[in-house]
Amino acid sequence: MALSKPSPTLYVSNLETKTKKPELKASLYSLFTPYGQVIDIVAKKNGGGRGQAFIVFAEQAGATAALRALSGGLFYNKELSISYAKAPSNATLSRQDPSLSREKAAIEAAKLVVSNAQGEYEQLEKEREADEAVLRGEKREAIDEDGESTGRDAKRLKGNEQENEEDEEEMELDDEDEDDQPSLICSNLPPECNEDIMSALFSQYTGFSSVSSFTASIPKSHPKSNTGSRSFLIKFDSVEGLKKAESETKGYLMQPGWEMSVSQK
Repeated sequence: MALSKPSPTLYVSNLETKTKKPELKASLYSLFTPYGQVIDIVAKKNGGGRGQAFIVFAEQAGATAALRALSGGLFYNKELSISYAKAPSNATLSRQDPSLSREKAAIEAAKLVVSNAQGEYEQLEKEREADEAVLRGEKREAIDEDGESTGRDAKRLKGNEQENEEDEEEMELDDEDEDDQPSLICSNLPPECNEDIMSALFSQYTGFSSVSSFTASIPKSHPKSNTGSRSFLIKFDSVEGLKKAESETKGYLMQPGWEMSVSQK
C-alpha cells in the first residue's frame, strides 16, 4: 500500500471477475461513497483490466479515508488490495482544468455537428424554395395558356400534400409510442449521483433502455426527499424488466441516509 504519493484516485485490485460490470460498478460506488464524494468509477471486464478498478474521489481526504478503512477488507469474498493511483484520472484533470474535460470535448463536437447540419438544412431550404418558384412559374404559364391549371399539376400538388399529412401523422404516432414507454421514477438520490451511475445500476435488468434527469413533480406516493436530492427517469422496452427492477431497487441505499424511492410513471 503506497502512501508516499497521495492521490484522489484509488487503484483497487483482486476484484471478483465473474460479476457483471454494471453490478460491479454499482457495488463499488455503494462501498466507497460513504467516505467521500465519488465522481467516477472505471472498471474493466476484459483484457488486462480484469479484476481491477479505479475509484475517483472529488477530494483527497475521501480517498485517504477509504484506503485506510477498506484495505484488506472482503468484497465478494475476496480481500481488497487498495493503493493510490500513479497518475491522475480524466475526471480529476477535468476538475482542475475544464478545457481537458471529455464532456466539454463532446459538447464542442456536438455543436460542430449541429452547425454543419444547420448549414445543410439552409441549403436544402434554398433549393426547395427555388423548386417551388419554378413550379409556381409553370403553373402561371399553364393558367395563362389554358385558363386553368392542368390536371397533372393539380394531382401532383394534392399527392404532395397527402404525403406531408401522412408523414406528420406518422411522426405523431412515433411521439405517442415514446411517451407510452414503460418508465420508473427514482427520487431521493445524492447530488453527486449521475446518469452513468444510474445506468450502471439498471442496465443489469432486461429491457433497460435509457436514463435521464427527471425534473417534473415527484409522485405523492414517494416519501419526502432529502435537500438537494436528484431524480431520474428510467425507461424500459419491456414491462417485465421494469417490474423486476422496481421490486429489487426500491429502498436501495446509494449512501447512508439516502434511501431511493422508486415507482412506475
